[in-house]
Amino acid sequence: MSSTSRLFYIDNLRIFLICLVVLLHFNITYGAPGDWYYNESEAGMPEMILQAMFNITNQAFFMGMFFFISAYFTAASIKRKTTGRFLKDRLVRLGIPLVVFYFFLNPLTNFIRDYFINHHAITFTDYLTNPRAWGFGPLWFVETLFIFTLLYLPFSKLKWNIKMSFPGTGMLVLGAFIVGLSQYIIRLWLPVGWSMPYTNLQFPFFVQYIVMLVFGVIAYNNNWLEAISFKSAKRWFIFAQVMIWVALPVVLYVGGKEKGIEAFVGGATWQSFVWAIWEQLVCVAMIIGLFGLAKRYFNKQGILAQQLSGSAYGVFIFHAPIIVALSALFVGWQNINQLLKLVVLAPLALVVCFALAWLIRQVPGVKKVV
Repeated sequence: MSSTSRLFYIDNLRIFLICLVVLLHFNITYGAPGDWYYNESEAGMPEMILQAMFNITNQAFFMGMFFFISAYFTAASIKRKTTGRFLKDRLVRLGIPLVVFYFFLNPLTNFIRDYFINHHAITFTDYLTNPRAWGFGPLWFVETLFIFTLLYLPFSKLKWNIKMSFPGTGMLVLGAFIVGLSQYIIRLWLPVGWSMPYTNLQFPFFVQYIVMLVFGVIAYNNNWLEAISFKSAKRWFIFAQVMIWVALPVVLYVGGKEKGIEAFVGGATWQSFVWAIWEQLVCVAMIIGLFGLAKRYFNKQGILAQQLSGSAYGVFIFHAPIIVALSALFVGWQNINQLLKLVVLAPLALVVCFALAWLIRQVPGVKKVV
């Protein structure tokens, strides 16, 4: 797509996706399976099924969609800018947040948890000066984008332009199967939950991410987003709902009853294979469905949506210490059902994250970064 016109529906999808990121991590805090800075409880049944379904579904598509969108606009940005200006912009937009999070926000998040929740006798300075408290945390996504940018830039200068029309249903299903099979093979050795030390890169999901980065560039060069019709998007979205609300509960019940959740995360089990394929089918269906539906129904913005969209990246960068601090503030709520606590606090978490991200962006110079 050569036009530089604003695609409001993609801005609105970014708001939606960043809300899912915050809610996924908050869901882990209050009982869902997963790795996060603070886990207050482990959900019982039947809450566990609903909370696990929420995270499993989001994990299947939302980071892949983030990578697709990011690569799409990376390709557009490279075409508009000189190499020097593009690299400078990427260093500012990606490099500065990575450094700030690694050396400041990650120690801050750990300090909030250990001091205000676990009541350890430590100071924030202890964490700032302790290399074991440093880390990328959820900014592994930004780290990956930075690596992708450095790898893609030389290829972009070769003027290669892959011509490819938008794939048909058969090719999309075949592609989903190949990606799923690849991730299943990786999980024979690296189960879900494994990440590379010091980088937090989660290789059990990375085939999907790499494919989405590559096809985000191809999509830009071949105007794929315009090729997604509302009729096709609606069919894919309905298919995704069937996979989520019908297929997933059946697989979780049958597979979990046999060997528990561990059978799904890796190894030579039918549960791991089915989950890997299911993930990619849902990924393709949700991404196409959301693009088409958002283009039809959400391709405009008012003042509030513009502010939320502008703050979305800031929410991603700052949400870890914010929601851990919120958890610390309400840690005394131990006598209520944890799912109810999640439902009550989740809207507050979103409001606080967007409000603080907006406030931080009002500091002079910050908008150039976030």
